[in-house]
Amino acid sequence: MTSPFRHALLRAARALGPLCVLALVWLSWIPRDWEVRTGAAGQVEHLVAYMGTAALLALGFGRAPPWRLGAALVALAAILEIGQIWVPGRTSQVIDFVSSAAGALIGLALGRILLARLAPGTAASRAAPTVRDR
Repeated sequence: MTSPFRHALLRAARALGPLCVLALVWLSWIPRDWEVRTGAAGQVEHLVAYMGTAALLALGFGRAPPWRLGAALVALAAILEIGQIWVPGRTSQVIDFVSSAAGALIGLALGRILLARLAPGTAASRAAPTVRDR
């Protein structure tokens, strides 16, 4: 992958990751009447939304320790799920929190793997196994 493309991709991830976090907050705390659903199970929606957000954050903020990104996203999932108690027409469910947290951790892992391939010399690439390590 060419360097200008790689840098553009990482810059885009750095901009889009925080926007996705804002989207998660908005979509978690809007009233039920405002929701537009995909047709998939709610837990699948949670998993995919957090997985995409986490992957973008892992790519865009590759120098951040992965445990901090993971802890922040899991905490966000808990806060947003608990906050739904006070949103008209919404419910707070443990299974939705588990789906969100799982999506965040899977997305973080996928993002770090991709980062290791895109940005040699980062902490992610040093942690990734090489052919010699296998």
